[in-house]
Amino acid sequence: MQGAPSRFREQSSAFIAGWTLPIGFVVVALALLMNSGPVRIPVESPAIVSESLTAIGPRREALRDPPTIGVEGREENCRACHQIFHSASAAGAKLSYHHDIVLSHGLNDRCVNCHDIDDRERLTLRDGTTIPFAETPLLCAQCHGTTYRDWQRGTHGKTLGSWITGSGAQVRLGCNECHDPHAPRYPAYEPLPGPRTLRMGEPTHDEAAHDRSTPRSPLRRWREAASGVVPGAAPPVPAHEP
Repeated sequence: MQGAPSRFREQSSAFIAGWTLPIGFVVVALALLMNSGPVRIPVESPAIVSESLTAIGPRREALRDPPTIGVEGREENCRACHQIFHSASAAGAKLSYHHDIVLSHGLNDRCVNCHDIDDRERLTLRDGTTIPFAETPLLCAQCHGTTYRDWQRGTHGKTLGSWITGSGAQVRLGCNECHDPHAPRYPAYEPLPGPRTLRMGEPTHDEAAHDRSTPRSPLRRWREAASGVVPGAAPPVPAHEP
């Protein structure tokens, strides 16, 4: 019987400790909740851009094999007309049809520079070999060899589906899916806004086009304002002992 009071005291201590710890945690949590204000994350307003500017597909629809064109409201292949009449003036001739085509491709100012003189549904290389429209990059390589090699290696042009070379999901767009072969120069483009995240630093690619007096990063502006640093001011130079 002498051990009963001791066991009772141990049970009482365990009971008190078991309730005190949870209650203490609840009190601490309530204190933190009551004393902490709302957190305001300095996020910049998102830039609104047209959905058409972010399209991931080809820039233009290239001619396929056999090539067709709209004539009087219906699709016709090239030979439907060109097998009837001969149109290969050595000096070039004013177009009677295809008025929508504007040639602006350097010295290539005649149709037969690229199109076969006898079969307009095929393209012709320098050695007289003809190729289908599906192999247009081979024709472009006749004059643009360096760019063609870059395209083969994936450093020029657009890749869709997968970055893994040889993957069945990878699609490499051909030259004429981005460039108009009659006027290949790209029109002027306005660059899309860059990513806006809390940890983005100041832009450095064009100092003249951006105001660098104020950091672009919302997180940096927030931090400097809280520490009393003047936005855009040079960092203090540490003192050196003599």
